[in-house]
Amino acid sequence: MLMTPTLDKLHVLKLHGMRKALEEQTLSNIYEEMSFADRVTLLVEREAQERENRNMATRISRAKFKEQAVVENIKPGTSRGLDKTTLTTLAQCAWVKNKQNIIMTGASGVGKTYLASALTHKACLLGHAVLYARAAELNEQFRIGRADGSFRKVLARLIRPAVLIIDDWALCAIGEIEQKDLFELIEGRHQTGSTILTSQTPVSAWHGLMENPTLADAILDRLVHASIRIELKGESMRRSGAARVDTQAATGS
Repeated sequence: MLMTPTLDKLHVLKLHGMRKALEEQTLSNIYEEMSFADRVTLLVEREAQERENRNMATRISRAKFKEQAVVENIKPGTSRGLDKTTLTTLAQCAWVKNKQNIIMTGASGVGKTYLASALTHKACLLGHAVLYARAAELNEQFRIGRADGSFRKVLARLIRPAVLIIDDWALCAIGEIEQKDLFELIEGRHQTGSTILTSQTPVSAWHGLMENPTLADAILDRLVHASIRIELKGESMRRSGAARVDTQAATGS
């Protein structure tokens, strides 16, 4: 039986996993005693696995992570505000399905960005779309969007992912225009997706940083209500010269 035309057609149809599996079957005699149905099953399973691998790689690439982090590299410690039970629970990503927000606070370098990246990397592996952005970058995207008329497109792109990481949130005062843009984003994501915020500023001080108190109430009500709160503690790993992951927790900003 000439397989070349079939292999070529599988390539044209972009059934690359099935093509590889069929090539393997033709080159090995271990499949000869298998039934036709079993061999077809192997072809289909290989195609499904190849597609999932490609989709996973795409999700991770589109997330634009600042940190290449994985949960398995994090060593929790109660002295740093992250115990093993909490980490294990978060790694199961029920918070994504439940559309809960996560707020991570703590000084610079204690591990906020790394932890956020690790948890959302796990979410990518489980099939969820993720996007990382620094708060300053979001403000700039919104500013440009308002200037060139692409604001709604920018907003839709940020609302779409199952998880949005906003890193370095509330580092400085937030003007009313920025608040309006942020409200549009948070309102669009409210009960439709999860948002992770990392901040050096305590949650109790966020309201005072916002120019318009009414908008501040609306934003914080949607962000903070029923959110998961994690306060990481300890010295900056960067200042201490420690490795990315020490005996207690991962590093990050």
